[in-house]
Amino acid sequence: MKKIIAGAMSLIMLMSTAVLPGCSALKDSSARETVVLGNYHGKPLEWIVLDSNEHGHTLLLSKYVIDARYYDDTEPGAADSEDLSWADSTLRQWLNSDFVDNTFNEIERRGIIKTYTTDGTTGRYHLSGPTDPPDEVFLLSIDEAKRYFAKDEDRRAKPVEDPDSYEGLVVDKDGCCNWWLRSPGSEAGSAASVKSTGSVNLQGNQRNTFHLGVRPAMWVALDSVTYELEVESSRIESEQSEIAKEKEEYEARNPSKIVFKSENLVTFGNYDSRKIEWIVLDKQDDKMLLMTKDIIDCCAYDYSDDNITWEKCDLRSWLNNTFYNQAFGTGEKGLILRSDVENKKNPEYQTSGGNDTKDKVFILSYDESHKYLSGDSSRQAVRAASSKTSNLYVDENGYSFWWLRTPGKYSNTACYVDHLGSTKKAGLMNRSNYIGVRPVIWVTLK
Repeated sequence: MKKIIAGAMSLIMLMSTAVLPGCSALKDSSARETVVLGNYHGKPLEWIVLDSNEHGHTLLLSKYVIDARYYDDTEPGAADSEDLSWADSTLRQWLNSDFVDNTFNEIERRGIIKTYTTDGTTGRYHLSGPTDPPDEVFLLSIDEAKRYFAKDEDRRAKPVEDPDSYEGLVVDKDGCCNWWLRSPGSEAGSAASVKSTGSVNLQGNQRNTFHLGVRPAMWVALDSVTYELEVESSRIESEQSEIAKEKEEYEARNPSKIVFKSENLVTFGNYDSRKIEWIVLDKQDDKMLLMTKDIIDCCAYDYSDDNITWEKCDLRSWLNNTFYNQAFGTGEKGLILRSDVENKKNPEYQTSGGNDTKDKVFILSYDESHKYLSGDSSRQAVRAASSKTSNLYVDENGYSFWWLRTPGKYSNTACYVDHLGSTKKAGLMNRSNYIGVRPVIWVTLK
């Protein structure tokens, strides 16, 4: 799929998408039409149009040298090393295997026309028979290098990447390099090439001694490839649009953004189908400490009469399971930090607070209620419009009690804030189910 998408994206970069009927064989390279097809080493490949035929097929040559390799890497002196032809060369094998497989997606590959090539002729070597099997990708022959370029200047080529990244490749002062042709040279064990000056080197270079540039060529059913890539691009665009729509709908149901209503008031999450408002208690680098602006529910600290600490109480379990899963979507949960929660003794009665815990959701301790909220009036709380608080105690002004996690005078009691905003160290029995809850969370701002 990734290669298909890359091909579809390269379609956007096509500078010419139509086959040119009657394309002139001799044309200044700067005036040639150029197409982008395939990706090599993560970069889109540019090709120049050399020719077209009556079947609507287009001959393409890479605009730049795309690699540097031996024509054949057979060890010098090995049996038959001097008699190897294009048909037997390792460069041909590489072009028609690794290069094709790693450069083109399925659609582009289907558009490549398999071609029977010949070595061409020069010096004492004679024209060989056609290759079998045919080539998908090949090099130009001597005749083709002369036929398709009007002058030497038009054959000059530079590597697509920094020349130093190619082993053994030599470039001239203009950055141009030699590149292989598939025809044999005038001496055994050599292959013809194009010099950095653009002239055709009939004598050639030793096939297994020099790293010369590679400029692949191929015949392509360009109209067919273009059409299929357009269809695929349209399909991908439609698919991405559908995904974006689904994502938008999901985020509408499960918003993952912390929205600032003011400097110290945000909305985040939903409870009982309403957005939850939070006050900002603290900011530290890339995180914030939030507490619900209002009481969102009421319940017992613990439903037993047993001695209990925050670590084992029912309220902690409810906050980190039921409330957490009901109030936050997947994206929102990703913003909530697991926090180190310190559980100190009661400041007056020295009742043990139990073990420290790690919580996603918790409530303030007695000390934190004074640290973050200055004065009784700032601690007064009303029930939220979304709160499920049928049995919540409410005074004549609409204010209620709410729990703190610090133990009270006894181990079966817990501290709380009363309707006037006063903190009560002696606490109330844990099983009291008319006390409100104001959840607290640390969230990341990354």
